[in-house]
Amino acid sequence: MIDASVFRFLKQLKADNSRRWFGLHRAEYEAARARVLETVDHLIAGIARFDPPIIEQAPEDCLFRIHRDVRFARDKAPYKTHFGAFITDRGRKVDRAGYYLHIEPGECLLAGGLYMPPPPQLKAVRQAILRDSRGLRRIISRPKFVKLFGKSLPGRRLKTAPRDIRGDHPDIDLLRLTSFEIVAALKDAQLQKKDFPEYAAGVFEAMRDFVAWLNRALDSAAPLNIGGQAESLI
Repeated sequence: MIDASVFRFLKQLKADNSRRWFGLHRAEYEAARARVLETVDHLIAGIARFDPPIIEQAPEDCLFRIHRDVRFARDKAPYKTHFGAFITDRGRKVDRAGYYLHIEPGECLLAGGLYMPPPPQLKAVRQAILRDSRGLRRIISRPKFVKLFGKSLPGRRLKTAPRDIRGDHPDIDLLRLTSFEIVAALKDAQLQKKDFPEYAAGVFEAMRDFVAWLNRALDSAAPLNIGGQAESLI
């Protein structure tokens, strides 16, 4: 499972994010990746207890590549300095709500939901809010949900009302959102405990109805865009 060697590798990679260094330390990368994949496998099994379709996913299909796409980026560092895994019922390359694990020294977290959906999916969620805001509010106001993720959804939002929505709409706080994620921060030491997969599954279970509500919104609209969920949910 996750141990100090994973964090040590990521810290060293951050200190020297070069292809030369990475090539010299590929064995450490492969060992760290194997530990992360083992953890993701345990998370899939844990999530599948309350979200059965998840069991069909393979850990390798949930883990994001460590190589960065630098074609249009100002920062040309070739590698990410974290591991990220996104678990959904249809794989990570679909705009879909799901469960996310982020492993980065000092910045570890569990997250869930739908991060920065493209226009068709954002429209589908807004339509669902107009139909069933009460159902969504029931989910996000539950005591355990509030304790873990806060009193309000933290996602990015418009400064004004969306087009065709009046500014005094009773659900304008939800309709202004352009990203629908929830986050639970972790200490590095938590990931190194033997019971971490069980703990993480408990946090993810508290997200289940939120994730399901978002996916019902997507399923009620047009076919999904096979383009890939943005990696980071923060």
